[in-house]
Amino acid sequence: MTQILSKSSLRIIPGTYESREEYLLYLRHIFAYEFAKDQISKNSSVLEMGCGEGYGTSLLSAQVTEITGLDVDENAVNHAQNKYGSSNCKFTWYDGRKIPFQDNSFDAVISFQVIEHVQDDKNFVAEIYRVLKNKGIFIVTTPNSTLRLKPGQKPWNKFHLREYSPDHMKDLLKSQFPDATVWGIRASEEVQQIELERVKNSLKIASYDPLNLRRLFPDSVKQMFRKSLRSLSKKNSGTADKKDFLDNYTLKDYFVIKSDVNNSLDLISILKKSS
Repeated sequence: MTQILSKSSLRIIPGTYESREEYLLYLRHIFAYEFAKDQISKNSSVLEMGCGEGYGTSLLSAQVTEITGLDVDENAVNHAQNKYGSSNCKFTWYDGRKIPFQDNSFDAVISFQVIEHVQDDKNFVAEIYRVLKNKGIFIVTTPNSTLRLKPGQKPWNKFHLREYSPDHMKDLLKSQFPDATVWGIRASEEVQQIELERVKNSLKIASYDPLNLRRLFPDSVKQMFRKSLRSLSKKNSGTADKKDFLDNYTLKDYFVIKSDVNNSLDLISILKKSS
């Protein structure tokens, strides 16, 4: 029987979007996997660091020889294995420190929206480099702090230990990948503005909570509060929620940019292990 996972600001569950903002976050996640398809050879052995619910790992499994999803959440791993596990798609728990595979094991490693959660990010990158084969590639994404935080401000997402500017991310990656470059994932103007407004509202809430006490509230309480605010907003505007956003937005609303990266929503790097 497939284990049911609860939704949180840490985890996206396909099909559970209650607002256009949640749906657009899901599309941003899927965009990274679709982008990775074009970068990874079909005869590759792939490792995903931080597979979460498992939907992205499963998506890529149809395009590669084999893929393994790792996560520190045992419930998520069990759920993913039961729901998506197959002959070439497996899910494994790990301790968050040492990847349980030998050196030079994988042709590609991916990690999307994960590194901001990791305590020791330098070790995280070093471990990925270790298990990559020579000339293997590592694709990583993370939110762009330049658009999300004021200078010196701590992340308002309680699960993010830190967030990265383009320069900060480049410096970290160069510890193992000397030729590292950082690009960006940007959105169409309408979608970009929707995300900027979401960030603006989150920053406003953070300004009323300088001690970050909201981190102490469980996600169920915060989700109930957000749902109440959305209902009030719809009532005031006289509009009903018909979930039109499912038809209004697609993966085509997102694209990779190589310049003006400070104005991207997410940072993305494609790194190669030198032989």
